[in-house]
Amino acid sequence: MDHTKEIVDLSEKYLSRMYRRFYTFVPDYAEGDTVFTIDGEAYIDLYAGVSIVNVGWSDDRVIEAVEKQLQKMFHISSSYYLEHTARLAKKLAELSPGQALTKSFFTNSGSEANETAISIVRRVTKRPYIMSLHRSFHGRTFYAMSALGQSQWKVGLGPFAPVVFAPDPYCYRCPLGHDSCPECGYACVKYMEDVLRCEVGGEAVAALLAEPMLANGGMVVPPLDYFREVKKVLDKYQILFIADEVQSGNGRTGKLWGIEHFGVIPDAITTSKAIANGLPLGVTLYSQELDSSLKPGEHYSTLGGNALSCAAAMVVLDELTSGLIEQARENGKYFKRSLEALMETHEIIGDVRGEGFFLGMELVKDRKTKEPAKDAAAKLLQEVWKRKVLIGLGGLDGNVVRIEPPLVLTRGHIDKAIVVFDEALKTITQ
Repeated sequence: MDHTKEIVDLSEKYLSRMYRRFYTFVPDYAEGDTVFTIDGEAYIDLYAGVSIVNVGWSDDRVIEAVEKQLQKMFHISSSYYLEHTARLAKKLAELSPGQALTKSFFTNSGSEANETAISIVRRVTKRPYIMSLHRSFHGRTFYAMSALGQSQWKVGLGPFAPVVFAPDPYCYRCPLGHDSCPECGYACVKYMEDVLRCEVGGEAVAALLAEPMLANGGMVVPPLDYFREVKKVLDKYQILFIADEVQSGNGRTGKLWGIEHFGVIPDAITTSKAIANGLPLGVTLYSQELDSSLKPGEHYSTLGGNALSCAAAMVVLDELTSGLIEQARENGKYFKRSLEALMETHEIIGDVRGEGFFLGMELVKDRKTKEPAKDAAAKLLQEVWKRKVLIGLGGLDGNVVRIEPPLVLTRGHIDKAIVVFDEALKTITQ
């Protein structure tokens, strides 16, 4: 523990108070689906650095590709024609939904990718507003935060850029008070149209920016026809659709892109995090039609699309599309069934939801009232960490357990994690 204490003390003395940590955990290295501390203890990783290392920690092929590129060039200005960005852009176009998004702009993060997408749609449409969903999370830069649908991250930072908000498709806690979908007639989508008609007018909105599945907002998975219904409203007012795939993309949900579950092709996709397995890379992928209205020099990113990140991304996409997504989809179903089995013996679990390895377990004080069990979730985080399993928390009330492991997570580790959850849940409910 001497090493751990030293790093904790240095961090407390020299790092900003804005860093938020939940326990004295100091990782040293990681392999596959396991993180090792500076004191040599092994932890099953169910969080993947916040949904980042999808192809696993210390992936040999990623390391090899980065080392090879390292010997050639770290980075050079995008003012030149670059092989690494050109080849990656081609691969992304080929893998885009319907192969319809054929243009890429590279940045360093998901926030920047969303800022870029917003810049593009506003330039093209000449419309001032963006529409977003309640409970959404799009990043911490200015316009990305303006479109963030969770007030706790925005306190004291307004006024914000022009954004209008619509209800999210959180069926477990329907914001409009309905019990089920589609019996509700997709009331949240109808309300979305009311927002357009009553607040700013549909002709003032450039695009809807929405996560196909809301991660930070509580691992919310919309009904299968939700985005088809949304697209009808968007098309009526000639509003574009930006799918924020920073967390739901890159194979996490059992498909390469989360929006592919819903049978809708967006006008743009933004992604980051797992696309380069942790190296800084953001991508805004959009249609030729949008690109034809843009001019050279209208947007720029000094370090966006650096050579090392692009080399990593080429390998990541190859591994994802060579069987890893299918493996994650099947193991994700197995994990979800195991979590659902825990509900039979733990009343505190109100809901289990998700696709692939995009899973959420919501804790409640009472299944009828659905009162969020925020304190219990915080205790669970601690208890599973004591048993050497890493998880995350999400939702407005912090009562949703976020399970977003590396896609290489083994069934053996799934079984061990379920045992840990069972023990921890018993401890916090005694």
